Amino acid sequence: MADLVIRRALGFASLAIVLIFLSLSFQWALALRSAAILVTLLWLIVLLKLAYVPSQDMRHSEIWLMVAERHAPDALPMQAAMRMAFGNRLRWHADRIGAVAVTLWGLYLLVSVVT
Repeated sequence: MADLVIRRALGFASLAIVLIFLSLSFQWALALRSAAILVTLLWLIVLLKLAYVPSQDMRHSEIWLMVAERHAPDALPMQAAMRMAFGNRLRWHADRIGAVAVTLWGLYLLVSVVT
């Protein structure tokens, strides 16, 4: 459930970044720099969300609504398990987003040196 929630949000953000990248594709350096900046901002947002997870009330989250549809979860132990799962999955996604950001910055530097 945590992956579904995270990937849905990241999918919409990625769609926006790809559309901006494609709209600026007439200048590769500008497109790569824009994508690198936006992916870096996305990475920072995911890291901020990750920092907020330990104090988050999971009863007000989308994951809680998805689990509550199938069975009535017990609040206290279920919140701790959800926080741990959500934090682990956010950390995993943040690592991948950071790698993409570093790759985009490297490509931007390569393109700007070549042109």
